[in-house]
Amino acid sequence: MKKFAIGCFGVLLVLSVVGGGVAWFKFIKPGLDWAGGLVEMGQQLEQLDQQVVNRSSFDPPADRVLVEAQFERFRNAQRYIVNHLEGQLGALRKRVEEIDQRLDRDGADIRAIGDAVGTWSEITGLLVEAKRAQVEALNAEGFSAEEYRWVREQVYRALGENVAVASLSANPQFANQSNYQPTIPEATRTLVEPHAEELMKAYALAWWGL
Repeated sequence: MKKFAIGCFGVLLVLSVVGGGVAWFKFIKPGLDWAGGLVEMGQQLEQLDQQVVNRSSFDPPADRVLVEAQFERFRNAQRYIVNHLEGQLGALRKRVEEIDQRLDRDGADIRAIGDAVGTWSEITGLLVEAKRAQVEALNAEGFSAEEYRWVREQVYRALGENVAVASLSANPQFANQSNYQPTIPEATRTLVEPHAEELMKAYALAWWGL
């Protein structure tokens, strides 16, 4: 993804110097339009945030243990968002990977850069759609934004720590050592672990803050 962004917008700068009018109309202007679209997207996301019904603050429990009912509400919300975006995330990820490969192979390939600008525009549209679905899911499950963020953090940190613990336990060099101390309560890690495969389907959403 990083190569994708650098390739796209770095070459837009080069084209502005050497590409003349054709480059402007085919690549630079769409790129600038997309950059302006980021501002509009931010405004849309902020407006959607205001539609979350539960505006209360959230104080994490003293023991920081995620309870089952709370976890089930989170899973329901994630399922709703993923189902709402069914097919779009996978198709978009594949397209980004293809453009990355072309940039690796051909460098500043004009056609790849044009595709990249269009794909980033698709990403902004997808994020707005995902945010709308998230707000609907939070309202359906009675989440406030603060509680949802806390639960999401516990879930994905628990998944990561389960992987770390399993890796250390399987390595004879570290099996009898206790240098690694998980920060998520064992009860939470036990609750989350059986659902790892399903939860990882939505990890891309968490990466975007959804």
